[in-house]
Amino acid sequence: MEHKVTIINPPQSFVVQENETILEAAIRAGVSLNYGCSSGTCGLCKVQVSSGNVKEVKAREYVIPEAEKLQHYILACICAPQQDLVIDAAVAVTSADIPEQALSVKVRKVERLSSQVLKLLVQTPRTKRLRFLAGQYLQVSIPKFSPSYFSIASCPCEDRLIELHLRVTQNDPVSLQVADKVRLGDSIDLCGPFGDFTYDENANRPVVLFAFDTGFAAIKSLLEHITAQEQELPIHLIWMSCGEDGLYMHNLCRSWEDAFDGFTYHGVALNQSLQQLAANSQQSCATVENYLLETMHNLTDLSCHDIYVCAPEPAVEIFKKVCLQKNMLERRFFSEPVRGNEDMSCIVSLN
Repeated sequence: MEHKVTIINPPQSFVVQENETILEAAIRAGVSLNYGCSSGTCGLCKVQVSSGNVKEVKAREYVIPEAEKLQHYILACICAPQQDLVIDAAVAVTSADIPEQALSVKVRKVERLSSQVLKLLVQTPRTKRLRFLAGQYLQVSIPKFSPSYFSIASCPCEDRLIELHLRVTQNDPVSLQVADKVRLGDSIDLCGPFGDFTYDENANRPVVLFAFDTGFAAIKSLLEHITAQEQELPIHLIWMSCGEDGLYMHNLCRSWEDAFDGFTYHGVALNQSLQQLAANSQQSCATVENYLLETMHNLTDLSCHDIYVCAPEPAVEIFKKVCLQKNMLERRFFSEPVRGNEDMSCIVSLN
């Protein structure tokens, strides 16, 4: 049997399945409740029940003070509802609500997505999860090497498994180490999350997403979070890369188009390499703009849309120009640079 949990402020709700704790259901639904260990140890997931009853379904070490018990405080990580609930809880709405965290994680998988792009999947300890908002990024450190920054490619609903996309380049020693040296079970240090490239959950507006190359990581995180909200919003995804190899999760994007109503996807593989684009900036800008105009020809009015872009700055400016021609409101345009790939900075120049 499932039960509905309603949060008083900010107003939102989610459904808890049978044998699920309140925190587990919130994470699955993309609701950013405050928590730390998620195992009944730290007490950070404490919430106040305004109506309804719960039962403790997991063991805990944290002791709730008697005065707070009388005020109906519980631990969301160990309690399951016995009926519909109304709770008062701390919820992260903006990046300022998420504290910076440092933790050591274990490598669970290194997968080659293309000839130059790797997926690094790491797992956090059971007693120290990573709290983040979709679209944020992390500092990744390997001993003896300078740290690198990568966008999180996974949804906050997968709180222990963190996915990163790394383009292997000579300018990034961390990506080289992951490609050549890192193995299953190795430890990697993470710090973060950082950035305010996050989704406005209260907007409830159609969304346009544009990614260039491994900028897809941040866009993927946003997209998976949006769909976890179970909001029936029109979503338009454009992913541009240099060569077919750059669309390294093309089949995943196609599967989303089949799975979600109102979702459209356009993968654009440019014939030029990054170096070729940089060599003739004026022609490159025109090429990128023409492709965007072609893929967005059905989007005639963007005045009601939110726009999220993760791309090199020149590509961001071209995309913004196209969107403004379609009545986009500038306050609804959000952009983020491609993390972890310094080569992206030379893509094109608008000068």
